[in-house]
Amino acid sequence: MKALVFNKVPEILEVPVPVPEHGSVLIKVLYSSICNTDIEIIKGYMGFKGILGHEFVGEVVTSESRFFGQRVVGEINCSCGECYLCLTGRKTHCPYRSTLGIMDHDGVFAEYCVLPESNLHLVPEDIDPEIAVFTEPLAAAVEIFEQIQIRPSQNVFIFGAGKLGLLISQVFRLNGCETITFDISESKVKKARSMGIHAALVQTLSESDKAEICVECTGNADGIDIALKHLYPRGKLILKTTVEKCEKIDLNQIVINEFEIIGSRCGLFEPALSLLGQRLVNPQPMITKVFSFEEILKAFECAVKPEIIKVIIKH
Repeated sequence: MKALVFNKVPEILEVPVPVPEHGSVLIKVLYSSICNTDIEIIKGYMGFKGILGHEFVGEVVTSESRFFGQRVVGEINCSCGECYLCLTGRKTHCPYRSTLGIMDHDGVFAEYCVLPESNLHLVPEDIDPEIAVFTEPLAAAVEIFEQIQIRPSQNVFIFGAGKLGLLISQVFRLNGCETITFDISESKVKKARSMGIHAALVQTLSESDKAEICVECTGNADGIDIALKHLYPRGKLILKTTVEKCEKIDLNQIVINEFEIIGSRCGLFEPALSLLGQRLVNPQPMITKVFSFEEILKAFECAVKPEIIKVIIKH
């Protein structure tokens, strides 16, 4: 099969079709999408080598599977299920895990991929595959509400109007908070506003403009420092960005202002699929361009441009 393999540089290669182990199934990939994490991996993040990609919709082709012939999305962390963290409800932090297209597990930029059947979720028929491919990042947005209590009376600043930021903004809007999404790009602010999101250029923020909760999803290493400058004392900072090179931050300001810093990563798929199915979150306007798999290298060239939101791959 053809696959996008990363080893110093990404290239399309012929590789064997993966063989699922016990408990896993073979999935024919229908659609995938490029995440900022994929771009950071090419820069050196995680030291990953292999088939890239972790956001997908596919059809199960293993005949023994209860999902045989059906469309699915899949959770990206493959955990052991037996260690202390797995048994205490923290399987995404399993020390023995592999992560689809990110760590020790080949990804979905290929004709086929393999995942444990327990990682799979059925895609309802009324959700188009181009929309269902947003399930994994939308689950990451929903995860914020699993981690902390957010009251509608609290004001929120979201830094970054890119792929994840626009999903997070839509989820927060459902909570009734006074939310403003900031970005350095005029085109991304314009896109956010066209989606009914209250958005502004980060350059318009004054030193006195602050929020009770700041969400940092800029995709840039310096985003955390910007977010901290606009957080009230005893406020909460939620970090979503992962980058190849990290910035040093002033820990004194965290202590002095008693900031609460929360790392936030993967989330639950069922609430994300529910939001998509009920049309409460609409990612359609975020799709900048759809490429065929044969054009995936061009798709990556497109995805790194600052004005681009989301690039979808049709397999």
